[in-house]
Amino acid sequence: MPLNLKIFLDIIVFSKGPQDLPSSSRLLNLVMLANLLVALISFIPQTIVAMNILNALIFIVVTSLFIKAALNIKEKSVNSQDYSSRYVQVCSGTLGVHVIFILVQGILITLFTDSNEITETEIPTNVAIIFLFVSLYAWFVNGHIFKNALDTSMMAGLGISLLHGLAIIFVTLIILQAVA
Repeated sequence: MPLNLKIFLDIIVFSKGPQDLPSSSRLLNLVMLANLLVALISFIPQTIVAMNILNALIFIVVTSLFIKAALNIKEKSVNSQDYSSRYVQVCSGTLGVHVIFILVQGILITLFTDSNEITETEIPTNVAIIFLFVSLYAWFVNGHIFKNALDTSMMAGLGISLLHGLAIIFVTLIILQAVA
């Protein structure tokens, strides 16, 4: 596992890609579990943990389906039951770096904000800035992952990463409307 963590950190600094991860369903299940466990951590006191878990589940499902669709389009494959090793690597990479970014974001919020300033109706500027910078960097890292996974340019990878983010937001809004 320490070697896989190093690969995730190397992906974050753009020196490796998801193809450097082992094609292991065990690793994929572990990073899915890590996403759910990180959702249990509430860095902001007013956060509803059930909403965090719902968001983590949405992220996992949408990401898995999005990557499967992107790889199917790239490979022009019609067999949707075939989970290739590349699929497992890309899902592991995307979900693994997501865990790291959530932890970094939470640590930065804890270090640089006063939890008493955060209310349900108002988000302090420093929390918004931390969220913005971590999200932008995560967008670039996901663009790097998609670039490597789909053998394309960084610009195309960033576009696919943006489309991935929009898909997550779209599905989240639909589910929240249905739940509310």
